Amino acid sequence: MPVTLKDIAEELNISTNAVSRALRNMPDIGLETTKLVHETAQKLGYRKNLAASYLKTARSMTLGIIVPDVCNPVFSYMYKGIEKVCSKMGYTLMLSNSSESAEKELSRIDSMIAHGVDGVFIVPGVQSSKYYEQLDAAHVPYVILQRKSNSKPANFVQSDDYEGGYLAAKHLYELGHRRFLLVLASVYVSSAQDRRNGFVAYLKEQDLSESAIQIIECDASRDSGYEVTREWLEQQPDHKHLDATAIFCFSDYVTCGVYTALAEYGLSVPDDISVVGYDNNEYSGMISPALTTVDLLPYDIGKHAARLMLDILQSEQTQADDNPTKVIISPKLVVRSSTKHI
Repeated sequence: MPVTLKDIAEELNISTNAVSRALRNMPDIGLETTKLVHETAQKLGYRKNLAASYLKTARSMTLGIIVPDVCNPVFSYMYKGIEKVCSKMGYTLMLSNSSESAEKELSRIDSMIAHGVDGVFIVPGVQSSKYYEQLDAAHVPYVILQRKSNSKPANFVQSDDYEGGYLAAKHLYELGHRRFLLVLASVYVSSAQDRRNGFVAYLKEQDLSESAIQIIECDASRDSGYEVTREWLEQQPDHKHLDATAIFCFSDYVTCGVYTALAEYGLSVPDDISVVGYDNNEYSGMISPALTTVDLLPYDIGKHAARLMLDILQSEQTQADDNPTKVIISPKLVVRSSTKHI
């Protein structure tokens, strides 16, 4: 049979109420008693009955996280940031993958609501649509990560993608570059729009025409980055005199595909063309040459989002229609070996 609070209380000859409060580290229980209760609970194999706790508090102490791709290091770091904060407060995390599919996204939300999660963190997919209707109807609070929601006011935390694009353009311009290729995700991805707009804005400030910028779209995967770059290279009349001297990529993932395509055509980074990525994931310093990139600080995004969620739960707020909280983090440019003066 499962060990109960009563079993611990009888073992120590104290009240079950004292055991309960000691296990919750309440300040009215002495430190020695608290330590003894925890040690005894561990020795006897006590496990908290989460189902019973849920019935008493109407809280499952579980939070859901939905991301487009669990293999993407950016989302992994967001998860770690959330876990760092929430685990200290006793929360368990339920992670799910939407694969950029609106249908899967809605299905994952249904499942999390059915499991009684107290709140949901979500990076909306490219095809995302009605996720907020499900969550609002179930009175489940949510925090959007990185990608904006244009559908309705919402609590969200993101790195400033406009500023990130601006930083990338400034870096390349100061190195002498005047002709650019942007390999971006679909226009439907808010972060892709913001990075493009920031990049273009800086060049306009330098009185450089938009004709100096070529933009091609991919699906934000490494393979797609490779394919669209290869198609662009096939259209170049002379691979030693390209239409661009620098490439700005939507992500470091996409950059890996771009690197592969350039290598197949015998082009060297940065001697033949400079490349800037985005994210600063764990591989960006390992590929050759090491990648100059914009660090969107995903771990910090996760921590800020977790604190916001805990504040929402404490205030018992479920919807953000009147006064949503928006947390914007400034990204950082990380200069490595993939860019150079020309």
